[in-house]
Amino acid sequence: MTSEGSIEALRGMMEARAYEWRQFEKERPSQPGPVVTISREAGCRGESIAQRVVAELGLHLYTWEIVEQIAKDEHVSVQVVSTLDEKARSELEDWLAGFQGTHNLSEFAFLKDLRRITFAIAAHGGALILGRGANFLLPPEKRIGLLFVAPLEVRIRNVMEDRGLSEKDARERIVKVEAEQRQFAKKYFQADIRESTHYHLVINTALFKPDTIAAIMKEVIRHKS
Repeated sequence: MTSEGSIEALRGMMEARAYEWRQFEKERPSQPGPVVTISREAGCRGESIAQRVVAELGLHLYTWEIVEQIAKDEHVSVQVVSTLDEKARSELEDWLAGFQGTHNLSEFAFLKDLRRITFAIAAHGGALILGRGANFLLPPEKRIGLLFVAPLEVRIRNVMEDRGLSEKDARERIVKVEAEQRQFAKKYFQADIRESTHYHLVINTALFKPDTIAAIMKEVIRHKS
Protein backbone atom coordinates (compact mmCIF):
# COMPACT_ATOMS: atom_id res chain seq x y z
CA MET A 1 0.00 0.00 0.00
CA THR A 2 1.24 3.49 -0.82
CA SER A 3 2.23 5.47 2.27
CA GLU A 4 1.27 9.07 2.89
CA GLY A 5 4.89 10.13 2.45
CA SER A 6 5.21 8.42 -0.92
CA ILE A 7 1.91 9.97 -2.07
CA GLU A 8 3.23 13.42 -1.23
CA ALA A 9 6.48 12.60 -3.03
CA LEU A 10 4.46 11.50 -6.06
CA ARG A 11 2.46 14.71 -6.02
CA GLY A 12 5.64 16.74 -5.83
CA MET A 13 7.19 14.81 -8.71
CA MET A 14 4.14 15.20 -10.95
CA GLU A 15 3.73 18.88 -10.10
CA ALA A 16 7.32 19.41 -11.21
CA ARG A 17 6.74 17.35 -14.35
CA ALA A 18 3.55 19.28 -15.18
CA TYR A 19 5.43 22.57 -14.76
CA GLU A 20 8.16 21.28 -17.04
CA TRP A 21 5.63 20.22 -19.68
CA ARG A 22 3.98 23.65 -19.64
CA GLN A 23 7.29 25.55 -19.74
CA PHE A 24 8.50 23.69 -22.79
CA GLU A 25 5.15 23.37 -24.55
CA LYS A 26 6.19 25.62 -27.44
CA GLU A 27 9.48 23.78 -27.90
CA ARG A 28 8.02 20.27 -27.93
CA PRO A 29 7.75 18.65 -31.37
CA SER A 30 4.27 18.50 -32.83
CA GLN A 31 4.67 14.72 -33.02
CA PRO A 32 6.55 13.61 -29.86
CA GLY A 33 8.30 10.28 -29.99
CA PRO A 34 6.42 7.21 -28.82
CA VAL A 35 6.59 6.09 -25.24
CA VAL A 36 8.44 2.87 -24.42
CA THR A 37 6.46 0.28 -22.47
CA ILE A 38 8.20 -2.68 -20.88
CA SER A 39 6.58 -5.88 -19.68
CA ARG A 40 8.84 -8.49 -18.16
CA GLU A 41 8.93 -12.00 -16.85
CA ALA A 42 9.52 -12.22 -13.12
CA GLY A 43 13.19 -12.41 -12.25
CA CYS A 44 14.67 -11.12 -15.52
CA ARG A 45 15.86 -7.91 -13.78
CA GLY A 46 13.70 -5.64 -15.87
CA GLU A 47 13.75 -2.92 -13.21
CA SER A 48 17.53 -2.48 -13.15
CA ILE A 49 17.68 -2.61 -16.94
CA ALA A 50 14.95 0.04 -17.18
CA GLN A 51 16.92 2.29 -14.82
CA ARG A 52 19.96 1.98 -17.08
CA VAL A 53 17.89 2.60 -20.20
CA VAL A 54 16.27 5.81 -18.92
CA ALA A 55 19.71 7.11 -17.90
CA GLU A 56 21.17 6.29 -21.31
CA LEU A 57 18.27 7.64 -23.36
CA GLY A 58 17.23 10.58 -21.18
CA LEU A 59 13.72 9.26 -20.55
CA HIS A 60 11.49 9.69 -17.51
CA LEU A 61 10.65 6.44 -15.72
CA TYR A 62 7.07 5.66 -14.66
CA THR A 63 6.54 2.38 -12.89
CA TRP A 64 3.16 0.68 -12.96
CA GLU A 65 2.66 1.66 -9.31
CA ILE A 66 3.20 5.34 -10.14
CA VAL A 67 0.73 5.27 -13.04
CA GLU A 68 -1.84 3.47 -10.91
CA GLN A 69 -1.47 5.94 -8.03
CA ILE A 70 -1.78 8.94 -10.36
CA ALA A 71 -5.02 7.48 -11.70
CA LYS A 72 -6.35 7.07 -8.15
CA ASP A 73 -5.32 10.56 -7.00
CA GLU A 74 -7.88 12.98 -8.44
CA HIS A 75 -5.75 16.06 -7.73
CA VAL A 76 -2.69 14.71 -9.55
CA SER A 77 -4.76 13.11 -12.30
CA VAL A 78 -6.52 16.37 -13.17
CA GLN A 79 -3.22 18.24 -13.13
CA VAL A 80 -1.57 15.77 -15.51
CA VAL A 81 -4.44 15.78 -18.00
CA SER A 82 -4.64 19.58 -17.87
CA THR A 83 -1.17 19.79 -19.46
CA LEU A 84 -2.55 18.44 -22.75
CA ASP A 85 -3.10 20.89 -25.56
CA GLU A 86 -6.47 21.16 -27.31
CA LYS A 87 -5.55 18.73 -30.08
CA ALA A 88 -4.30 16.07 -27.67
CA ARG A 89 -7.39 16.44 -25.46
CA SER A 90 -9.62 15.96 -28.48
CA GLU A 91 -7.68 12.82 -29.46
CA LEU A 92 -7.96 11.54 -25.89
CA GLU A 93 -11.71 12.04 -25.73
CA ASP A 94 -12.21 10.41 -29.14
CA TRP A 95 -10.13 7.42 -28.05
CA LEU A 96 -11.89 7.04 -24.72
CA ALA A 97 -15.28 7.33 -26.42
CA GLY A 98 -14.51 4.14 -28.33
CA PHE A 99 -13.40 2.27 -25.21
CA GLN A 100 -15.71 -0.62 -24.48
CA GLY A 101 -15.48 -3.79 -22.47
CA THR A 102 -17.25 -6.41 -20.42
CA HIS A 103 -16.14 -5.04 -17.05
CA ASN A 104 -18.34 -3.92 -14.22
CA LEU A 105 -18.71 -0.19 -13.56
CA SER A 106 -15.88 0.13 -11.03
CA GLU A 107 -13.45 -1.83 -13.21
CA PHE A 108 -14.48 0.19 -16.26
CA ALA A 109 -13.87 3.47 -14.43
CA PHE A 110 -10.50 2.23 -13.17
CA LEU A 111 -9.35 1.25 -16.67
CA LYS A 112 -10.61 4.51 -18.15
CA ASP A 113 -8.61 6.50 -15.60
CA LEU A 114 -5.50 4.41 -16.34
CA ARG A 115 -5.95 4.99 -20.07
CA ARG A 116 -6.38 8.70 -19.55
CA ILE A 117 -3.16 8.99 -17.54
CA THR A 118 -1.02 6.82 -19.81
CA PHE A 119 -2.31 8.76 -22.83
CA ALA A 120 -1.33 12.05 -21.17
CA ILE A 121 2.16 10.73 -20.41
CA ALA A 122 2.51 9.47 -23.97
CA ALA A 123 1.36 12.79 -25.43
CA HIS A 124 4.43 14.48 -23.95
CA GLY A 125 6.84 11.74 -25.04
CA GLY A 126 10.23 10.94 -23.52
CA ALA A 127 8.93 8.33 -21.09
CA LEU A 128 9.37 4.68 -20.20
CA ILE A 129 6.48 2.92 -18.46
CA LEU A 130 7.52 -0.24 -16.64
CA GLY A 131 4.98 -2.82 -15.58
CA ARG A 132 2.02 -4.94 -16.42
CA GLY A 133 -0.71 -3.47 -18.54
CA ALA A 134 1.05 -0.41 -19.95
CA ASN A 135 1.53 -2.05 -23.34
CA PHE A 136 -2.23 -2.62 -23.60
CA LEU A 137 -3.28 0.80 -22.27
CA LEU A 138 -1.95 2.86 -25.17
CA PRO A 139 -2.85 2.92 -28.87
CA PRO A 140 -0.19 1.08 -30.94
CA GLU A 141 0.92 4.27 -32.69
CA LYS A 142 1.78 5.91 -29.36
CA ARG A 143 4.05 3.22 -27.91
CA ILE A 144 6.97 0.94 -28.49
CA GLY A 145 6.18 -2.25 -26.63
CA LEU A 146 8.98 -4.43 -25.30
CA LEU A 147 8.86 -7.76 -23.52
CA PHE A 148 11.84 -8.86 -21.42
CA VAL A 149 12.28 -12.61 -20.98
CA ALA A 150 14.94 -14.98 -19.67
CA PRO A 151 15.28 -18.74 -19.07
CA LEU A 152 13.53 -19.89 -15.90
CA GLU A 153 16.71 -21.14 -14.22
CA VAL A 154 18.38 -17.77 -14.83
CA ARG A 155 15.40 -15.96 -13.35
CA ILE A 156 15.33 -18.23 -10.32
CA ARG A 157 19.01 -17.52 -9.71
CA ASN A 158 18.43 -13.78 -10.08
CA VAL A 159 15.61 -13.80 -7.52
CA MET A 160 17.71 -15.87 -5.12
CA GLU A 161 20.54 -13.32 -5.36
CA ASP A 162 18.40 -10.19 -5.34
CA ARG A 163 16.06 -11.22 -2.52
CA GLY A 164 18.15 -13.65 -0.52
CA LEU A 165 15.68 -16.48 -1.04
CA SER A 166 16.13 -20.22 -1.24
CA GLU A 167 15.72 -21.86 -4.62
CA LYS A 168 12.32 -23.22 -3.59
CA ASP A 169 11.08 -19.83 -2.39
CA ALA A 170 12.44 -18.05 -5.47
CA ARG A 171 10.68 -20.50 -7.76
CA GLU A 172 7.41 -20.12 -5.84
CA ARG A 173 7.66 -16.33 -6.02
CA ILE A 174 8.13 -16.40 -9.79
CA VAL A 175 5.16 -18.73 -10.22
CA LYS A 176 2.99 -16.44 -8.05
CA VAL A 177 4.00 -13.20 -9.78
CA GLU A 178 3.55 -14.63 -13.26
CA ALA A 179 0.14 -16.04 -12.40
CA GLU A 180 -0.93 -12.57 -11.23
CA GLN A 181 0.42 -10.99 -14.43
CA ARG A 182 -1.43 -13.43 -16.66
CA GLN A 183 -4.64 -13.03 -14.68
CA PHE A 184 -4.44 -9.23 -14.86
CA ALA A 185 -3.89 -9.15 -18.63
CA LYS A 186 -6.62 -11.67 -19.26
CA LYS A 187 -9.13 -9.98 -16.97
CA TYR A 188 -8.70 -6.41 -18.16
CA PHE A 189 -7.44 -6.75 -21.73
CA GLN A 190 -8.49 -10.27 -22.79
CA ALA A 191 -4.86 -10.81 -23.75
CA ASP A 192 -2.09 -13.31 -23.11
CA ILE A 193 0.77 -11.21 -21.75
CA ARG A 194 3.26 -13.82 -22.99
CA GLU A 195 2.11 -13.62 -26.62
CA SER A 196 5.06 -12.13 -28.52
CA THR A 197 2.93 -10.54 -31.25
CA HIS A 198 1.66 -7.97 -28.74
CA TYR A 199 5.11 -6.36 -28.69
CA HIS A 200 7.47 -4.62 -31.07
CA LEU A 201 10.44 -6.49 -29.66
CA VAL A 202 11.15 -9.40 -27.31
CA ILE A 203 14.57 -9.35 -25.64
CA ASN A 204 16.22 -12.20 -23.75
CA THR A 205 17.94 -10.28 -20.94
CA ALA A 206 20.20 -13.26 -20.18
CA LEU A 207 21.92 -12.77 -23.53
CA PHE A 208 22.50 -9.00 -23.57
CA LYS A 209 24.13 -6.52 -21.21
CA PRO A 210 22.04 -3.51 -20.15
CA ASP A 211 24.17 -1.18 -22.27
CA THR A 212 23.51 -3.32 -25.33
CA ILE A 213 19.77 -3.36 -24.62
CA ALA A 214 19.82 0.44 -24.33
CA ALA A 215 21.61 0.67 -27.69
CA ILE A 216 19.04 -1.65 -29.29
CA MET A 217 16.19 0.41 -27.89
CA LYS A 218 17.79 3.62 -29.12
CA GLU A 219 17.82 2.26 -32.66
CA VAL A 220 14.22 1.02 -32.40
CA ILE A 221 13.07 4.44 -31.18
CA ARG A 222 15.01 6.21 -33.93
CA HIS A 223 13.38 4.11 -36.65
CA LYS A 224 9.91 4.29 -35.10
CA SER A 225 9.90 8.06 -34.60
